[in-house]
Amino acid sequence: ILAALNLAFNRLDKALYHQERALELSPNYDLVVVQHGEVLTWLGRPAEGIEWIRKAMRINPYHPERFWNHLGRAQFVARAYGNAIQSFARITKPDHTHFAFLAAASAQMGDASAASGYAREVTNRAPEFTVGAYLATLHYRNESDREHHREALLKAGLPA
Repeated sequence: ILAALNLAFNRLDKALYHQERALELSPNYDLVVVQHGEVLTWLGRPAEGIEWIRKAMRINPYHPERFWNHLGRAQFVARAYGNAIQSFARITKPDHTHFAFLAAASAQMGDASAASGYAREVTNRAPEFTVGAYLATLHYRNESDREHHREALLKAGLPA
């Protein structure tokens, strides 16, 4: 919980400290393991994050659906766009943030038609959506990861 709280307030070093402590206490608890993957992704270590998220999925093959969201985000940051699209497609009740990632990944893959369709879905579900406001809710440590995401969302046709 302390890791999640610190992450929410963009105190990433403290989040990592508490996350590592949680892993020491419960190394096979799927929720702790998946959260470690999430923290690593925000820290700019998405390849490691993917490994931890997949480990959580193996620990609990009946994992919550939100694990696909964590995996898709990590894959997007790792620039594995096709994999990210496959992960987000596993979410049965996607919200506008899932569609934003799908739009961004599709744009990065050069699929302008899919990117445009997903971008329309974002603005239909959240008419007030702007790239700037959305990115302000995310916890990227590396400005290059934030900029990569910003460029992809704009490329998909989402409003600045």
